[in-house]
Amino acid sequence: MQTTPIQAGPSPSDVRPYRERLLRIDDVCFMTGLGRSTIYAKVKAGDFPSAVQLHGTSVAWRETEVDAWIAARPAVGATPPAPPAQLVKPAKPGRAPRPARAAAMGAI
Repeated sequence: MQTTPIQAGPSPSDVRPYRERLLRIDDVCFMTGLGRSTIYAKVKAGDFPSAVQLHGTSVAWRETEVDAWIAARPAVGATPPAPPAQLVKPAKPGRAPRPARAAAMGAI
């Protein structure tokens, strides 16, 4: 009886250092804070990574692409907001405009 040596498969160092995860729509919604219909609208507009077809109508997104999309979003407060416009009530016909409250109380 003759035995044949068993060949080992690829070692872990020969394989990618990580596995690309595929995220379903609920996971993508959770990660991005966007709703399901918003995600599909952004995909259609080309503003979000496309999904990959798994089988039938089942799709998923590559985690690295979703992470890259999130990283490309501008940080909150990166651009200072414009100062709020001061609201001035228009004078009623036949009346002079009223002075500001502080000026009327003699604070000026």
